[in-house]
Amino acid sequence: MKIIYRLIPVAAFFILIASCEKIVDLDLRSAEPKIVIDASITEGLPCVVYLTKSQAFNDNGFFKTVSGAKIVLTDEDGNTETLNETNTMPGLYMSHMSGMANRKYHIRITAEGNTYEAGVVIPDAIPVEETYIYEIKAGEGSWYSPSFVFHDPADEENYYYTILYVNGKAMKSIYLDDDKFRNGLKIHRILFFDREDNNNRDLQTGDLIRIELQSLDKGMYTFYKSLFSIAADGGTNPLTNFTGDALGCFKGYNTSFAEFTINQDVIYSKSGE
Repeated sequence: MKIIYRLIPVAAFFILIASCEKIVDLDLRSAEPKIVIDASITEGLPCVVYLTKSQAFNDNGFFKTVSGAKIVLTDEDGNTETLNETNTMPGLYMSHMSGMANRKYHIRITAEGNTYEAGVVIPDAIPVEETYIYEIKAGEGSWYSPSFVFHDPADEENYYYTILYVNGKAMKSIYLDDDKFRNGLKIHRILFFDREDNNNRDLQTGDLIRIELQSLDKGMYTFYKSLFSIAADGGTNPLTNFTGDALGCFKGYNTSFAEFTINQDVIYSKSGE
């Protein structure tokens, strides 16, 4: 088994994200365009902000980017930096300041005559301590699900989002969790595998498994939970941590990785009921 611990940035993507409980009511067909803010910071890497405008649900054109914004990043010690817009991609802004774990960050964005503010804390990365394959047997059949073990930090609230990769491809299944009822415990997390994510192919010996464990600040977790509820017709709206009439979020997170190849030595079998 090979364990890898490192950090990666969040790619800019059109997503609605949350922290405080401010509900954004969306009318995808007729709503006036709003600014969409995808801002993120993680340990050891710069703050990245991507500004676009929302568009009608039936508009298949490219999203309009927002240039010329003033974006100021401040940490809890009062260090301040104005982010520069990149030359290679309109609407994309980056800092020179790198994120640090357990530090608070505040961002203030002024664009098109309006101001939006939000804050986050970057959590600690949580190491993956062990990985294995959980094999469930039922009758003459069986199927594999990747699994891993980590220790949840005690005496604090923790939020997790796990991304599963098979042979370099990210799976679509959603693995979102918190430490409610398991605070401070050793956690065995089974990523129940959906073969539809993998072109209707079950996992098998020789497949390369990569597990990305993201520890999230509460706002990022709240967003994911509300957004996935919408995707499942849960009837709730996504939440935003920005002041002002904006869509999007300032995301704080940290990441650890584990990677291994499926073989007989890493398979734990469990007979079905």
